[in-house]
Amino acid sequence: MSTNDPSELEQIPGIGPKRAKALRVAGYETLDDLEAATEADLRDVAMFDDILARDIKAMLNRDADDVVPVKQPNVVTPDDWRVTERQLAHIRTLTDDAPSDLVGTTALDVRDQLEFAMAPELLGFRQVCGRVVTHDSATGEYHPVPNATVHVEDTDCSFLSRFPSDLGYGWFFPFDCTRETVATTTTNECGEFCVYVPLWDIDRVLDFRRERVCLPEIVRPRIRDVLERPEEFPDPVNPPEPRPEPRPDPGFGRLFDPGVFERTAELVGEDVALRLGAGTERGDFGDLEPEATTLLDRPAFPEPPEPPLPEGFLRPDPEERLELLGDELPVDPEVIAAVDPDRLVGPFLRCRDVFVPEWRTFVDVPDITFRVTQDFDGDGTQETIYSEGFFDVRWNEEQSLDVDLVADDAANSIPTCDGLTPENVECETPSIESIGLLPTRSPIYDDATGYARRINRPKPPGSSTRPDGTAPFAGTLQLHGCHRFEEASYYRVLYSYEGGPERPFTGHEWHVPAIGRDPVHVQPSATDGWYPILDVPYLESYYGENLNDNPLLFPYWVLNWNTRGYRDGSYEVRLQLGDSDMDPLSVTSPSSTITVDNRAPNLDIGGIVWGPTSEPPEEWDNEITESCPRIERPSGEDIGIRVTFRAWGKHFRSVEASAHGCGRNPTLVQPSSSGRSNRYSYWHESVGDRSHRQTVVFEVPAGYQQGAYRIRLRGVSRAFNPAGGGRGPSTNWEYDTDYIDSHFTRLISITDA
Repeated sequence: MSTNDPSELEQIPGIGPKRAKALRVAGYETLDDLEAATEADLRDVAMFDDILARDIKAMLNRDADDVVPVKQPNVVTPDDWRVTERQLAHIRTLTDDAPSDLVGTTALDVRDQLEFAMAPELLGFRQVCGRVVTHDSATGEYHPVPNATVHVEDTDCSFLSRFPSDLGYGWFFPFDCTRETVATTTTNECGEFCVYVPLWDIDRVLDFRRERVCLPEIVRPRIRDVLERPEEFPDPVNPPEPRPEPRPDPGFGRLFDPGVFERTAELVGEDVALRLGAGTERGDFGDLEPEATTLLDRPAFPEPPEPPLPEGFLRPDPEERLELLGDELPVDPEVIAAVDPDRLVGPFLRCRDVFVPEWRTFVDVPDITFRVTQDFDGDGTQETIYSEGFFDVRWNEEQSLDVDLVADDAANSIPTCDGLTPENVECETPSIESIGLLPTRSPIYDDATGYARRINRPKPPGSSTRPDGTAPFAGTLQLHGCHRFEEASYYRVLYSYEGGPERPFTGHEWHVPAIGRDPVHVQPSATDGWYPILDVPYLESYYGENLNDNPLLFPYWVLNWNTRGYRDGSYEVRLQLGDSDMDPLSVTSPSSTITVDNRAPNLDIGGIVWGPTSEPPEEWDNEITESCPRIERPSGEDIGIRVTFRAWGKHFRSVEASAHGCGRNPTLVQPSSSGRSNRYSYWHESVGDRSHRQTVVFEVPAGYQQGAYRIRLRGVSRAFNPAGGGRGPSTNWEYDTDYIDSHFTRLISITDA
């Protein structure tokens, strides 16, 4: 593999590798080609629009001393923003000098024409950047949606809100909505886009909300918002002291305050709560923070729950709905008839310090919203994959305005937005070049064993250095390799499991993103695992048009392998090329070893014993064996709980044992924690260290409250996934990650005798 010098096209401001490739696909190889092209010609190039075509031509034709700005890719600039009637109405509330012909002009025109007529602080712009993603409910991962069209819309909508009295959140049912598109852009290969929004339009949204109690707090909640809402949690959790902005990250340890974990799991789901709990496991001084901290800014409800509703409300026919509900709801009958019970947004966290009725109507609420479309079924028509984007952006925040738009499951997404491209690889013979983003080369990867060497390495006691590790692969793996050779029309990926007979991978399908076009649906051409090589002739047939270059973002992607459908163990994997009749050619690749393990560590509590701390723990004999254990604590006496546990697995990485209680957490006293911790942790010390057995003692002083206490174990595997969701490429694959873990919990009731 090698990195080639950028082409002369990439020397043009605003033209990176992807747009340069789009130009080559359209037949423009050199600057001379661009100079000969007209603006109309360039507008027809994928990822180009009127403004970019104009700027490129102006740059090529400029004098040496001229400076010509070039539009940024995947960005809605102030020159793209078109003024609507409603926006003009608001502008006229800010100045008496607004001309009537501003509708249809750009935000830059507004700034130029009203520079001395409007408050200067309203003439600027704020950048809103976002990602369009899909959510994998099985793994909790987010996958980017490339080449989707993002419509920025000026929206006015009325809402019927539903905030059940026994829940900390509620929903909105939109009705009587009007939308006007002010600009569009496309997502890049990572599903990303940016929009420059005029401050006078943000003022229009905020002005309406500031005049109404509670509305400024209504916004799509992030996980951090849930943890920062102490009033959502039962006693005895105490709210934190008021904090200045910007607020520090809420402590993960708070998840294990009494009642907090259960309430968090109720709000955002137990899987998310458990993953957040993993963030309490911190490394040594100087280590990077756990990856779980990235969860804080993720959507709290990527798969929103349904609201509790009266049965009659769910009827699709408005007249039947009104007849069944009668006077049951304190809502105008016209509103009940206008809403669609299947069209709702939320949930949103309940407003603080104000009474929120169960039902309330809001009329003509302005917002700047996003709608996303994509031709995901290849029929030539753009289908909506994200809508109802109300309250997505936190317009009143002083920090960066970033949004995650979670698209429908039908959207064409990709596991990662990076991979082998013609710009960073040279192929001489068939080969597997990378597993996900991890190169198949030493010292990062060990081809003899199929392990990654720098991920989750051992921590030998008394040593500041860490030897190479044995981290297996897990989850869905994107294999990239060299398979494009003149004599080959097809290829397949062969594997041998644990030295057994060689066979092809079969039945796998995936979508490869392309520049300016719909993703290519890759399917096997035969039952024996042959796939077509996606070269220019094949793609011309696929798209039904002539191509000057290959438009695929990842032309070396040879397999999307979901390892969860295969046995754990060692695989020898190699590429085999075939001719136009799918007959094997003599040229094959050397094999690459990939060790797979999707198993979480095993956990077990071998015994729980309690006794008074006035006696040595080894002399305690009050063994807890029942399934619903209860301790009767002697009045005024400190007690301890002795727990013997074991964690084991072929690729065991670490284990943590912790105790959690009512009001305050029990303290770990054996092994000693200097009285500052409620948890014990152990990290494997060598590659052969596959299990750990330990006895720990937690102290529960007499002054601690009665109630439910919890002993919790968490085991973590060395396994990881190199698709790009972690810090791998940025750290040269030298980092720790907790991709697969397991949990074991025992509840104990403590009452005073």
